[in-house]
Amino acid sequence: MTALELLSLINQVLFVGLFVAALLRALRQRTQANLDTLLLFGSIAAVVVVGEVAGWLGLTEHPLLPGLTIALLSIAPLAMVRLVGDFRGQPRWVTLVGYAAFVGVVVLGFAAVDTALETVELVLIAFFTLVGGYAAIAFAGEAVRTRGITRRRMIAVATGAGLFIGAITAAFVGALVPPAAPFLTVAAQIGALGAVAAFWLGFMPPAWARRAMREPELRQFLDRSIRLAGVSDDRVVLQELHAAATDAFGADGASIGLSDADGRVLRYVARATGAWMEVPSDAYVAGRAFTEDRSLVVGNAPELDPEHADTYREASAMTILAAPIHGEDRPLGVLVVYAGREPIFAEDDIALLELLADQLAVLLDTRALTRQASEMRAREEAARLKEEFLASAAHDLRSPLTVVLGQAELLERRVLRDPDRPIDPAGVSRLAREARRLRDLVNNLLDAQRLEQGGLGISRAEADIGEIVSEVEAAQREEGLPVRLERPDRPLVGVVDRTRILQVVINLVENARKYGAADGRPTIVVDPDDRQVRISVIDHGIGIPEQERERIFERFYRGSNAQRVTDTGLGLGLYICRRIVEEHDGRIWHEPTPGGGSTFVVILPLTAATDPPPEAGPQSSGGPADPLRFNPPIAEAAADA
Repeated sequence: MTALELLSLINQVLFVGLFVAALLRALRQRTQANLDTLLLFGSIAAVVVVGEVAGWLGLTEHPLLPGLTIALLSIAPLAMVRLVGDFRGQPRWVTLVGYAAFVGVVVLGFAAVDTALETVELVLIAFFTLVGGYAAIAFAGEAVRTRGITRRRMIAVATGAGLFIGAITAAFVGALVPPAAPFLTVAAQIGALGAVAAFWLGFMPPAWARRAMREPELRQFLDRSIRLAGVSDDRVVLQELHAAATDAFGADGASIGLSDADGRVLRYVARATGAWMEVPSDAYVAGRAFTEDRSLVVGNAPELDPEHADTYREASAMTILAAPIHGEDRPLGVLVVYAGREPIFAEDDIALLELLADQLAVLLDTRALTRQASEMRAREEAARLKEEFLASAAHDLRSPLTVVLGQAELLERRVLRDPDRPIDPAGVSRLAREARRLRDLVNNLLDAQRLEQGGLGISRAEADIGEIVSEVEAAQREEGLPVRLERPDRPLVGVVDRTRILQVVINLVENARKYGAADGRPTIVVDPDDRQVRISVIDHGIGIPEQERERIFERFYRGSNAQRVTDTGLGLGLYICRRIVEEHDGRIWHEPTPGGGSTFVVILPLTAATDPPPEAGPQSSGGPADPLRFNPPIAEAAADA
């Protein structure tokens, strides 16, 4: 036996083996795609078997044998065209043209193979090149269009189709051109061997090949799911996982249903709206996989579940793969992948789907544990804040209360000893000041409670915001606590709650005084344009660490460096300021003062009646994430303070 004969024998055995494997698969799952695959390999195996049987029986010269061989061999390109229609769909006329060409070739093969052999061979070359070549190109185009494991298999199928058509064409050309026959015969056998290997990997890959094909998709899915572990919104997570599963299979879509605690409802994220959608856990093919606790491969979903046929057609979900998702102690949901046409590889893909379902179970369990840990940390943080708040509130309330009680008892003793003795003005002043401080602390607590219950009840009216700021400056001056004020002389009219805006400015000034430089004084800069007014309260104190500049507006939060100045403070002042400003459609933020310290900026809208400034100065962004354009003289004011 020559090497060429051995190679030919190997090809024959392998093609017959492919036929047997296709037959077993078609018997297990009788789908149109499996039957057409059986037709493809059955035609080739039939050519091999007929040739061997004819040799054993001594019928190699029988007049019908060439026509029968041509007819059987010509089934292969026709089966490829049918497979193209099974997988991606094609115009009906293309299939009809394929049938017509096949009938013509068969008739010509039986009628003229003895009288016009060269003509028959030329027709066969044209038939295999055009019909088989179309199928190979169509498979290659589908490989480009699809993604994931389907793309790899389609590449293998397209390669096998191209090599098979090339091998058959080379054999016919060799018969027409005898000088090239030896070379073309070897090329045909090598091409046939490559076609067998490619078809084997594409249609019926072994376990090791399936693992190799699935690994990139599984790795990508793992990478994407790991990045989603910390995402808080379940809908965003599921939408991203839908895309990852769709890409892994090269399918038309995917969906994940999450079970409730009782297992009676599955919650999906609607593909069009992104909203939650709840359905009974036994509804649709997905519900069947979930309730029966087994993976399903459904070739025709509307036929299996006619009650929801319209839904399947609208979603292009004719073929469905579904696998339940199992957690450690209960079923978590179901993973579904679907396509508009019956896929060639549905039976093999179920193994990958089950792997992804297992990974989803790990991800969902991880998210549940993460959520529980976050809730536990939140409770611990709430308990810690409560303890700190109670300690701070008790300390802050006790300090002025101690002064009030001590001063009142001192005045009481003096009155009892000498009723006619003049009252001590300094003592009364101290008593009033600490009583006001006590009142302000209680008011802050009440304001915080009102804010948590729905708001402060803002009562707006037109007021001159510049005059409100001036009122704060005057009150501070009367108490012997001067404040530097820079503001324009013209009215700055806004629709505000005068009392609440006073409260904001006073809180910011007292904050600047408490945490500012010991020998300095706060500076207030009022800088309007034609629509808003910017109020900047500037100090040159300890400042605020950069990473805490947003958190200082949280309830009960105090800067980490505040303890260096004072251990008093409830952490409510800036929180209340922010809420009041937001109730006025304004904004407040912190920015560092040049040279050190803090600048708190408040933006409030002005009414249309406010006169615009006489001239516009240079503009800057004004603050982080600030869409307004201001350029107040903060640096100059800070330098002069």
